[in-house]
Amino acid sequence: MVGDGLFAGDVRSQHPLHLVLVRSPRAHGRILSVDADEARAMAGVAAVWIAADLPPSCRTMTDWLPPDLADHPRPVLAEGVVQCEGDAVAVVLAEGEYLAHDAAQLVRIEIEPLPVLPGQGTVEQFWRAGAAATAPQPARQQVYAFGDIEAAFADAPVIVKEVLSARRICGAAMEPRAAHAQRVGDRLIVHASTQSVFNVRKEIALRLGLEPSQIHVLAPDVGGGFGPKGTVYPEDVLVALAAWTTGRPARWVGGRSEDTLTTVHAHGTEMEFELAADAQGHILGIRGRIMHDAGAYGTAGANQPNNYVSHLISTYTVPALRVEAEVFYTNSAPTGFVRGGGRPLGNFGMERMMDRLARRLAMDPVELRRRNLVAPAAMPHPTGLAIAGRELVYDSGDYGALMAAATRAIDYDRRRASHPEQANPARLLGLGVACCVEQTGTGNGERARIQLGSDGVAHLYLGCTPQGQGHETMGAIILAQRLGWDQDRVVVHAGDSEAVASGGLTAGSRTALHAGNAIALAALSARRRLLERAAAVLEVEVSDLNLAAGVVTLQTDPLVSIPAADLLAGEGLEVEESWEAENPTAYSSACHAALVEVDTGTGSVAVLDYAIAYDVGQVINPITADGQLHGGWCHGLGMALLEEAVYDSEGSFKSASFLDYQIPTALESNSRLQLISLSRPTPSNTEGIKGVGENGTIPVPACIANAVEDALRAVNPQARINSIPITPELVLSQIGTR
Repeated sequence: MVGDGLFAGDVRSQHPLHLVLVRSPRAHGRILSVDADEARAMAGVAAVWIAADLPPSCRTMTDWLPPDLADHPRPVLAEGVVQCEGDAVAVVLAEGEYLAHDAAQLVRIEIEPLPVLPGQGTVEQFWRAGAAATAPQPARQQVYAFGDIEAAFADAPVIVKEVLSARRICGAAMEPRAAHAQRVGDRLIVHASTQSVFNVRKEIALRLGLEPSQIHVLAPDVGGGFGPKGTVYPEDVLVALAAWTTGRPARWVGGRSEDTLTTVHAHGTEMEFELAADAQGHILGIRGRIMHDAGAYGTAGANQPNNYVSHLISTYTVPALRVEAEVFYTNSAPTGFVRGGGRPLGNFGMERMMDRLARRLAMDPVELRRRNLVAPAAMPHPTGLAIAGRELVYDSGDYGALMAAATRAIDYDRRRASHPEQANPARLLGLGVACCVEQTGTGNGERARIQLGSDGVAHLYLGCTPQGQGHETMGAIILAQRLGWDQDRVVVHAGDSEAVASGGLTAGSRTALHAGNAIALAALSARRRLLERAAAVLEVEVSDLNLAAGVVTLQTDPLVSIPAADLLAGEGLEVEESWEAENPTAYSSACHAALVEVDTGTGSVAVLDYAIAYDVGQVINPITADGQLHGGWCHGLGMALLEEAVYDSEGSFKSASFLDYQIPTALESNSRLQLISLSRPTPSNTEGIKGVGENGTIPVPACIANAVEDALRAVNPQARINSIPITPELVLSQIGTR
């Protein structure tokens, strides 16, 4: 029904306290004083807190961090110094939202400026300057390596090299972050716009010194997550603390600019790669260096280089690899994960290098890729790369078939043959191709609980937290198929910390894989127990019975039947199962192909035709899969052409609203998009599921970059598209008009 949506910002309660945070206008500085006396004196202001007013346990945040990262915890309220613009220095608790904003304006903060390292610009300076004495030490250094990289490059007939850049991006969810908390006795009920109710519960319990069982977290409708809402934020803790200590409901709803300024960003990375190959174009090895801007504080985003490197290999046989990665703290918003969690950047690196190699060898880019693809007969394919002690082994896939389907869909061969003759020099056409392999199923384990009652309704409870991915549909389909139930009689409950004992983050294309297998286990367990009850009633063997559409029948005589609901009188039936695996990952794959048009007068890029051939394992719901691919592709277009989180040299954020931060609209995403499924179930898990969430995103920046560069070569044979987003300024610079 229209109008039935409930978001965290929509939750209402009687006489709540409204929280407004007073934030630092400076990127780096020493806090000399905070004067809140005038604000506290306002009628209707319940309190103004600074860091010293918080319990010691509530003063910093934790996140999942790489064990070798030099930790720099995020403060709930900054104390002593501010490390980035938007750091919260004080919080106002007031009777009304407007009143709280008015009071916040009266809080006076005096900050002494300190030197600023303003995000990616600083990382670029480190890159250019090398190991200068003035450069700060990296917060994390890693080396990823396998094979004999020295031998690969020692006698290589061909070596190509490139420096690549990926600017910072934001999550830009439709719904800004929000939280509401209410104390009921010795318990807290928290509504949050989050990707993981269990992570929010864990952090609040830790900070407030409560047992997790005292906190009930719900994520109602969530208007987009895309990765950044997988982080727990200071506002979540402050709202919970306000409700717990005052006994009154408390709420905070972020504004658009506030949300964009303070929610984790992603990317902000410089990469340099060399690729060695033989004279026929076969890859011998790849080596390089990555520098990643982690922002002001230690968050899980500091782990992005793992995803960069694990997705650098793409669909190709790579005999040797060595990549050095460094992570730096800067005076900008912390970085986290945005749609792909760094996977598009690793893919961007390899797929740009493949086009570099094709250009050097004067070979068609598709033919070069075909020569290097992992063959279906080589599956399962050990890549040679190990991340966190676990080797990446591709489970299945036919990458050649994917590439053939994608290129055929955009008529690649015909267009390539006629390509040298550009019909209109003012509007150049370009072709691009990029492949990908996505490692799915991050983390391990999900739970599913099923309750069956005599009304014939199956209630499915999940621990994962949806933000529009279709968990309810996915869960209902798997349960109905495995249990033998009418799908219309299935009700799915998710985004609730009391649905099951535990649950993981909804991210990394993991939910269908992990939760899907848990649902199947629970449904099969419930089916077995129902058939046992029916066998006792009908005095037959379980093997003689079938259960379909909620009715148990005798296989030899379908007229002998009993509605399953009749077996559920009294206590009904409840089953809970968890799915864990020794290797909880799988590997989706895709090939993207694009035809673009470049306007040489304006530098604008239009996508005319685009095809995605994909293998996501067992497809649970084709409509949902197509929706995920459409959305992911649109997000990829933003990364490729539009999105950039800009800081100036003083660390001031210049793109906090949609007036300055561009995201794709219907205008940019109205080209023909063809989706071709070549999906086959994976042997790596019982349900054959791989995952689809980021398959539509990962290769888009590389595919578009390859196509734009291909177009520009008609007017500049040396054109190089080596950074994203591909802005009109970048395009015009390669034409020579800027």
